[in-house]
Amino acid sequence: MRFATGLVLIDAPHSALNMLGIDESLADRNVTRVKTFKRGGKRYPYVSSQAWRYWWRSTLKEHFNWELSPLYREQKQVFTAANPLKYPDDDVFGYMRAFKKGGVNVTVTRVSPLKNTPLISVLPDRNSLTVDEGYASRHEGDPVPYSQEFYSTVFKGAFSLDLDAVGRFTIISKAGFKNLLTREDLPKNRNKNNEEIFQEVEEMEKLAKELGVQMNEKEWVMPSEIRKKRASEAIKALRLLSGGAKQTQYHTDITPKFVLLLNVEAGINPFISDVVFEDKGDIKFDAEALSKRLGDLRDVIPEGAKLYLGYDEGFVKSLGWDMNDIVQKLEESGIEVFLGTVKEAIEEFVKEVEAYYG
Repeated sequence: MRFATGLVLIDAPHSALNMLGIDESLADRNVTRVKTFKRGGKRYPYVSSQAWRYWWRSTLKEHFNWELSPLYREQKQVFTAANPLKYPDDDVFGYMRAFKKGGVNVTVTRVSPLKNTPLISVLPDRNSLTVDEGYASRHEGDPVPYSQEFYSTVFKGAFSLDLDAVGRFTIISKAGFKNLLTREDLPKNRNKNNEEIFQEVEEMEKLAKELGVQMNEKEWVMPSEIRKKRASEAIKALRLLSGGAKQTQYHTDITPKFVLLLNVEAGINPFISDVVFEDKGDIKFDAEALSKRLGDLRDVIPEGAKLYLGYDEGFVKSLGWDMNDIVQKLEESGIEVFLGTVKEAIEEFVKEVEAYYG
């Protein structure tokens, strides 16, 4: 098994990228809050993992021409087409469709090969959050006061892409692994009530044959070129991320200004946990701690794999980080370090990912 793992830092110097909404607990009910959570005695702003995934999907559509899976509503559920052959986002981001239709159980679920954390502020709210007091006055009559929170911070987020799972669909009766409906799921008698389900299975089989999918009893596997394309584009999209709330008032570039990328032969992510942290109001990078961690993980890091470090010159200067010192400490792990811009690091890392598919 092979996982492409990474850490990104997003600079948000004056932003409100993912809002909680109006705080109904306050008497005047006119304060728009950002999302925060508490850890220890401190509270931290964050961007939800769903929001990050939404930006990621949208970027793949915008810059890589991904045809996104359409949304449907049945009873109280909203779900996608659950067709990972046709729609690459169903493949990479997973899905769940759970209900009966025409008397047939059409439940299919897929564990997302792409996993990501929320984007967590490195700085706690006391060092990053403020409230903008404003007045709406474009109407006749008295101005209406309102308040909205925003922050100045750096967000960190981590992700892991299961390269073996991309383009591989299991047919196992287990939550997350029953990825496709097949003829085994169809009733003996075809009628107008279940006609749509028969058609769905037949169209999936037809598409699989057209694409050259290897169709085994327990799994279907797409051709390597398709799997390679989907995995590499999912990672390349990081460099072009766009999205976020309140962009009209707090315009923010959310493309990562610092990335760490590494292939790992295990479902772990060495970048989660505090290698980037706050120290008395400053943002620090503990290269020595990460180096020791990578040294401990040498047995699950593929032979010849590099640690890819990409950074924006202005960003690291503003933090006071010495990149030469960081690289020197990271190389003490025994792993070769590639150092370049964010674009260069991602493009070189993708070559390693593509080579995995042959």
